[in-house]
Formats: sequence, structure tokens, C-alpha cells
Amino acid sequence: MATTLSEEIASWDGKSAAVLQATYERHSAEMGFVATILAHISDVESQRAATWLLKRHLEAGNSLSVAGCRTVLGRLSVQEHWEAKLHILQCLPYLDIPEDDIVGLEQFLEACLESERKFVRAWAYNGFNELALRFPRYREKVAGMLARAGESESASVRARIRNMRKRR
Repeated sequence: MATTLSEEIASWDGKSAAVLQATYERHSAEMGFVATILAHISDVESQRAATWLLKRHLEAGNSLSVAGCRTVLGRLSVQEHWEAKLHILQCLPYLDIPEDDIVGLEQFLEACLESERKFVRAWAYNGFNELALRFPRYREKVAGMLARAGESESASVRARIRNMRKRR
């Protein structure tokens, strides 16, 4: 019996990326794929799977509508698990960021900089870098932030910052 995308997201074991990849392959071409994922990113129980699927979808060269981007940005504050936060941070380069969603994004990024998880912090710095690339008023603030972090953060976070600076 075929299962729906919602059923597969809800039943994910929380461990297997291969299962999520198979879910993506089975359902990504369906009408309503993105809408279903976006509906699940607010749910604490399914946001890890949903954000992983969103990231996979964007990395595959797909994009979100302006409304879809606004939905993701509007649900930043309900991301509870560090992996869901990481997935959203990794999606930021693919998202259009409307001017009036910047405050919420900045608050999310600031909170992620406080994470115990190095990858979350590294990708939060990347998020601030995305803001600086798109909105010139952030360039000076972010340049200073990255310079300080380049001296005080862990080696893995510093490596991510070095890679960002190379791409600028």
C-alpha cells in the first residue's frame, strides 16, 4: 500500500538519511510536495524530516515561491531541534529574503550563534554573510562579526568562516 508524504514524514525514525532520500525520490515530483513539507516544518515531531527534505529539494536546483520563502522565514522561531535549525540555515542561500522578514531572520541567526553545536554556529555565521551579501547595510557589522569569530571560535567554525570569505 502506498504511503503519503505526510505519513512518511511522520513515521521517519529520526536516524536514516537514506530513508529521507528515498522519500524525496518517491514524492518530490508530486503536486503539493513543497506545501506538505512547509506544513510539517512547524511540527516539533516532524520538523527534522521536513527541513531535511526542503534542503534536499533546494539543493537539487528547485526554488521556492516568494510565499514559500516567507513561510519558511515565518517559522524560524518554532524550530526546536538543532538539526532542523541547521537544515534551515543551510537553506538560506537558496531563499529570497523579503525586507520585512529580516528582523525575524536576524533574531534566529543570533540565537543560533549561541548554540552548543558547532555546525549550527558555523551556518549561522553563513546566514549573516548571506544577509551582508544581499543587504549592504549589514556588511560592516558582519565583517566585524566574522573577524572576531575567526579568532575566537572553534577550528571547524573558523574553517567555515574562511570558506565564506573566499567566496565573497
